[in-house]
Amino acid sequence: MAETLPKSTGENEIPQPVAEEERLLALVMKTLEGHNTRREVTDYHAELVRLRDSLADERLAEDQASIVEQMDRTARLAAQQSSYQEGVVNLKSPYFGHMRLRQEDGEKRDVLIGRQTFIRGGVRIVDWRNAPISKVFYQNREGEDYEISIAGRNVEGEMEVRRTLTIDNSELLRVETEETVFVRSDDAWLSGNRHRPMLQGGSGTASRPASTKPILGMEGGVPTIGLGRRMRTDKHLPEIASLLDPEQFRRITQPDSEILAIQGTAGSGKTTVALHRVAYLAFANPDRFQPHRILIIVYSRALASYISKVLPALGVPGVQVLTFEKWARRLRRRHFSKLPMSVSNDTPPEVSRLKRHPALLAMLDDVIAQRPHDSALTIFEDVFTDRRWLRKGTETHAAGVFSDEDLKRIQRWCTKQHSRRIDEAELRAEGGGTPGPNDPRASLDDEDDAILLYLHQQIHGALQHKNDKRLGYNHIVVDEAQDLGALELKVLLGTGLPGAPVTLAGDTAQQVNDHGGFADWSDMLSLLGLDHVALSPLKVSYRSTRPIMELAHSVLGHLAPPEPSVTPRDGVPAELIQFPDKGAAFTFLADALRDLIDREPKASVAVLTRFPAQADETWTALDRADLMNLRRVRDQDFSFSPGIEVTDIRQAKGLEFDYVIVMDCDAASFPDTNAARHHLHVAITRAAHQVWLVACAPSSPLLPNSLTHPSETPAS
Repeated sequence: MAETLPKSTGENEIPQPVAEEERLLALVMKTLEGHNTRREVTDYHAELVRLRDSLADERLAEDQASIVEQMDRTARLAAQQSSYQEGVVNLKSPYFGHMRLRQEDGEKRDVLIGRQTFIRGGVRIVDWRNAPISKVFYQNREGEDYEISIAGRNVEGEMEVRRTLTIDNSELLRVETEETVFVRSDDAWLSGNRHRPMLQGGSGTASRPASTKPILGMEGGVPTIGLGRRMRTDKHLPEIASLLDPEQFRRITQPDSEILAIQGTAGSGKTTVALHRVAYLAFANPDRFQPHRILIIVYSRALASYISKVLPALGVPGVQVLTFEKWARRLRRRHFSKLPMSVSNDTPPEVSRLKRHPALLAMLDDVIAQRPHDSALTIFEDVFTDRRWLRKGTETHAAGVFSDEDLKRIQRWCTKQHSRRIDEAELRAEGGGTPGPNDPRASLDDEDDAILLYLHQQIHGALQHKNDKRLGYNHIVVDEAQDLGALELKVLLGTGLPGAPVTLAGDTAQQVNDHGGFADWSDMLSLLGLDHVALSPLKVSYRSTRPIMELAHSVLGHLAPPEPSVTPRDGVPAELIQFPDKGAAFTFLADALRDLIDREPKASVAVLTRFPAQADETWTALDRADLMNLRRVRDQDFSFSPGIEVTDIRQAKGLEFDYVIVMDCDAASFPDTNAARHHLHVAITRAAHQVWLVACAPSSPLLPNSLTHPSETPAS
């Protein structure tokens, strides 16, 4: 029960910590009003929000590489700007943290933590993002000794007071100490024991919280759920063959089945099922299903590394496990050795969208039929520079999808790319070497590998090994198939030997590449000429708790399957935690993560953002707290070990963590678009035990009312 105290301006009638903070706030406001600097400073954080708003259009959300790059540049400028010593302090919310430090000489100093450094008239506000002294606030608790280097000088002492505050419209609304929280109501201060949300119940135990309290985690004992699944430190896939139903098991154990299409909800084990099928076929017919004749295509390099460590344990070492990009690039360079090695980093989104659109299959088939004697390379270099072909093909096979302006930009870009390739080839032929360092380099687009390989297959025949023998696999597995386009899948299927089984595993709800055309399994199977293939569903989610999967189903909205997945274990609800600003949010998270590490040193945590620039900002802030095993994952370099990994959602796709914290879960980052729904669904379903959604702006419209209208949040 919270204690109600009379609200009054009298010092003796309000809690002592509150009285101290009100006196300090009055001093700060008086000083700021007289000395607050009035120079113009670009608000790069507002610019980041504006850029995120520009991505709200679904068509731009995934493909506007230039906007995402601009966001990254703006984030770097914001970091540079924050290094200024002084600037304009926000009078409505000048700071969010207060610490009192007792130095070695006995002198006590009050330091306030805010977004801008301001040191005048006895007031010391420091920027939480870069002021060296602010690290003490994040790394220490009350009563602890601290030691920090400032300007080459070691400073030591003790932290006597550490409080987090909520100040809005220049008014103190909340004071939180190590033990107690004080909240201002209309006519009184409410006080009670500090009870913050807590991450609990993860790695190193088989326990789950039994309560569904309105906060995350619980104190005291928790029951054990006997699923026969022991959590492992290395996070490798568990043995789940015993969890399959009879029909699924029959499909996996049919070596004469040519195609197996698995639609599996997040955490249902579709990847594990696919791998068990590899193991079963290799066991049943080892002469036919030799490892070097098996190909497994996965979404990311991290997942490739992950699966490569699992297969030997299943008795199948030596299988090729690759991303489609790596596999296709290797083959394209082998079959088209005279084309440039490099790939463009700034392909316009319209170009990528066309080159991954399922209509391109029919467009290429049309031109192949019209030009039966032309080579694959000739057709490739001709058609994308021909605006008439582009217009006729899209009007016939993708009516209304591409505007005239889209087609103009596509033709201009492809013509520029073609010209650069021609110029560089002529330069080499004349013995002129390569272009200079400032000259534009010839390159291909990412999507061109699949296009060239498809044209080669249709015009020249099967792809070849290095020894000029046919490239053919006896078993092909495609994981996360929903994120490959029809053309890419067609190329892969074209490398299977006659009668070779193919396993396609995926979940349309987890799609993050939105222009591949995989909106529906039946449509995609029809495009691939596989109308006869029956879909094998996996509807039980063994990874996540029921509250996690209910939230994941909810954010999909109209994209959700008619029936939610079955989840055999319960857990505590997900929580939306809102803060007035980023500094307060990161202060809360640093404390919560430090507490988790102390209690569960084997826990794995993913802190996920929609965009890479947001992940950079999050990692920079958490790094100041000196958290153990904190890692910034930028290029699929996951450790698969205990710790805290900060990255964007695309990087984490297909992986699993004990806990997931989704940052910037606001309306700008996750607007009401299909793309945002897919991304948020993927982020939520990475969690095995608990999910936190953190917002410092109006929350995402994708979240259910049960989250957006809580009775109280830690930052309220």
